[in-house]
Amino acid sequence: MSRSLPNNKDNEQLNTETSSILLSLSLESNLSMLKETFTSCDDIVFRKAQFGNQSGCLVYLSEMINNQTLFEIEKGLSSSSVPHTQQGSKESFTELIRRHFPLSSMDESDNSQFIIKKILAGQIILLVDGIDHVFLFSSNNQTSRRVTESDNERTVRGPKEGFVENIHTNLQLIRQKIQTPVLKVKYLTLGRQTNTQISVVYMKGIADEEIVNEVQRRLTDIDIDGVLDSHYIESMIKDSPRSPFPTVFSTERPDRVCGGLLDGKVAILTDGTPSALTAPAMFVEFLHSSEDYYDSSLIATIIRWVRFLGLFVILILPAFFVGMTMFHQDLLQTPFLMRIVANREALPYPVLVEGIFMLLTYELIREAGLRMPKIFGGPVVTILGLVLIGQAAVQAGIIGPVMAIVVSVTALTSFILPNYEFHQIIRFCGIPILLLAGLFGFMGIIVGLMFGLTHLVSLRSFGVPYFSPVSPARKEGWKDVFMRAPWWAMDTRTPGLGVDNVDRTGKDNISKPPKTGEEDRHEEK
Repeated sequence: MSRSLPNNKDNEQLNTETSSILLSLSLESNLSMLKETFTSCDDIVFRKAQFGNQSGCLVYLSEMINNQTLFEIEKGLSSSSVPHTQQGSKESFTELIRRHFPLSSMDESDNSQFIIKKILAGQIILLVDGIDHVFLFSSNNQTSRRVTESDNERTVRGPKEGFVENIHTNLQLIRQKIQTPVLKVKYLTLGRQTNTQISVVYMKGIADEEIVNEVQRRLTDIDIDGVLDSHYIESMIKDSPRSPFPTVFSTERPDRVCGGLLDGKVAILTDGTPSALTAPAMFVEFLHSSEDYYDSSLIATIIRWVRFLGLFVILILPAFFVGMTMFHQDLLQTPFLMRIVANREALPYPVLVEGIFMLLTYELIREAGLRMPKIFGGPVVTILGLVLIGQAAVQAGIIGPVMAIVVSVTALTSFILPNYEFHQIIRFCGIPILLLAGLFGFMGIIVGLMFGLTHLVSLRSFGVPYFSPVSPARKEGWKDVFMRAPWWAMDTRTPGLGVDNVDRTGKDNISKPPKTGEEDRHEEK
């Protein structure tokens, strides 16, 4: 017999020399099996005890259990009187345990691999002589930081909650915001060595069932020894794995995940990771911020346009300056052109080399700032270092002052992008466009942007066009792309996701629980 065994095939994979066998009636035989499995594991405790006429043993991982819970278990067992019977000891002891401990904190199993996995997960196992199954008590002592605001996705308005490393806390944050039984959660376990718990979350009746099934299929197909972060999963389930652009959205904000769930997306939570993945993902989603939905429609629309402008500044501002300086000087006014020529008269390197040098210098300073201890300033030192080095390079006659201004503006503008992963990709995409501008002028910029746009349009995320709802064009979706329409105007969900229920308003906007047979007969009448 085995109770509460997971259905996922990955749960059957455990790095142990013990095969998946059933326990025996002999306590010594069961202990020998466990001790052989946990050879040289000094943090595994085998504590024998006598319960009336029954011999037993508590097995647990000393660093992962709650000492108070262990004390209560021992106290409850020591105060129990177990009747001594030959044939009925199993039933008698089981009934005794169930009387002394709540069912919510206790389980039973006779599967050796499942028992070993629960010990490693921080549960207390009770073995009793003459009983061919064990009792499992929940006693997790894993430390978890308290819920705080996300460091990478800060907002002025809106909730200040951010995900933490505990998957159960993250699910609680989602459940607090979406309190409906149509919010479904399915557990999986990935990683042969780490046995990392994964949760697939979606809205039944809103999310497309085909997408939900596809997400679960890709997850169950993952065969890897360990999953330590959600990026492990992202890189193995994303469409077009060779593309630099993310086709799965990652966020640290519960409200952002809840908004995606209400739009018909599927969320993936990973234990030990303070972020969640949502799929399908669209390109415009990476340019939107959570704060867009907490400001007024007009303000949010203006900010979005500023963000789109910042995207083009990051991509083409250095390339535009290099191309104009090297190939298209006739576009400059004569006074400005003469000033640039005068400043560059004594410079040793061409403007293309200056641009590459400044961008690489910024990346070096930025990487050093990320690894720098907070006591030294971190990002502040990065920005000041860029400004000071740029000023020193200009005074030393290595680069021109205009190029220093262009690269500094580009570097600071890159922080306008709300998504960290997308911010990294766009920042590095400006380098090949800069090289094309230095070789072919404005034509190189146009060709580079056309190739990039063609690549984006060809991408898909779980069957959904990556550039949707811009291409293919869906006018209903444009209410939340370049502008953010008022909430009373956004009466439908984002088109293109294949959602089963597109209406946000009205009596049909929610999925109802399954009807009973009596209700169906009543409706037929």
